[in-house]
Amino acid sequence: MMKRTLLVKCVFAIAVPLALVGCCRVDMENLQAALAQTELERDNLKAQLDDTDQAHSRMAEQVDKLGKSRDQLSKQVAELNDSRDRLSEQVAELNKSQDQLHKKITELSASRDELQERLAESGTVNETLQKTNDELVRSRDTAAANARAAKQQIDELTAKLQRETTKVLELQDQLKLVQEALEELQSKLNP
Repeated sequence: MMKRTLLVKCVFAIAVPLALVGCCRVDMENLQAALAQTELERDNLKAQLDDTDQAHSRMAEQVDKLGKSRDQLSKQVAELNDSRDRLSEQVAELNKSQDQLHKKITELSASRDELQERLAESGTVNETLQKTNDELVRSRDTAAANARAAKQQIDELTAKLQRETTKVLELQDQLKLVQEALEELQSKLNP
């Protein structure tokens, strides 16, 4: 709109003096050529403005896509953090269970030792005590096997927790890159 006003003013500024002076035909042709050149430049400027608008639209779409990608990465990071927290809780529970199993093993060993002392003192109940002792040994062995299994499970959960933590760190790095790209695009869109 401003260019049209400027164009009209220029044409008016050129036309008035020529009308007053009495321009000749050659000057009129020159003015028409200048007017045609000005109109061509105006059309070129309109085309450039259209191209700029299209580029702006494409950049806005890219910003939207990057924003969605950032949101998805943030969601994944939150999910991995929750998973890591759950794994930490499971490791803590298994550690507690392992401690309880060790305590039970100790108690069973003490009971076995006590029963062995009674066996030495009493020969009449030897078979019964031997069976009880065997059961306690089996219980102790079972408890020891459970403790080993719990230790193995703790080790596996610890390894899994470390893998999940590594994933979280990688996703946080990706999120940071996306945010930097967004900031760069926004700075380009809003100079």
